[in-house]
Amino acid sequence: MQTRKIEPPRVLPETVDRRLYAMIHGLPHSPVGDRYVAILSDLGEGLGWVAAGAALAWLGGAKGRRGGLATAVASLGTTYLVQRIIKPVFRRKRPFVGRDILVVGIRTTDASFPSGHAASSFAAATALAASYPKATPLVFAVATGVGISRVHLGHHFPSDVAAGGLIGIATGGLVAWLLRH
Repeated sequence: MQTRKIEPPRVLPETVDRRLYAMIHGLPHSPVGDRYVAILSDLGEGLGWVAAGAALAWLGGAKGRRGGLATAVASLGTTYLVQRIIKPVFRRKRPFVGRDILVVGIRTTDASFPSGHAASSFAAATALAASYPKATPLVFAVATGVGISRVHLGHHFPSDVAAGGLIGIATGGLVAWLLRH
């Protein structure tokens, strides 16, 4: 009795992640628009959030110092965690590796999963929102914009951004809790 060999499909079905990537990355690109999206993306790298935390600490009194410190520590700590510990484990290739895809900015060689920009931004937003609850919609809108910008610019898949966001929310919440207690 001979067993039938099952052949894998020649073309794999497109995943939800790839479809979302195509939708977001496929939004119109223009030199001016891409410049503004790249600025938003760069602000989410960590230094933008650290600068915001420093300004808050300088101008915001005791509450501002606690909130600013939490924002800066959450952003930098999460960036370190993602870049040095998590990314080397997963080593997911970036969307542009092996594909002819428009990439705005530098084609980095580190792993794609998870997004460090999204992790840093959501960590900072979570820590900042813990001190200033009324700012929650604004800071999370900025963090979400940073995440979407990473996909639009061609640097990450949506699942990279989602995982980075979840990591950021967890670490930002932990930092805010530790500084409160």
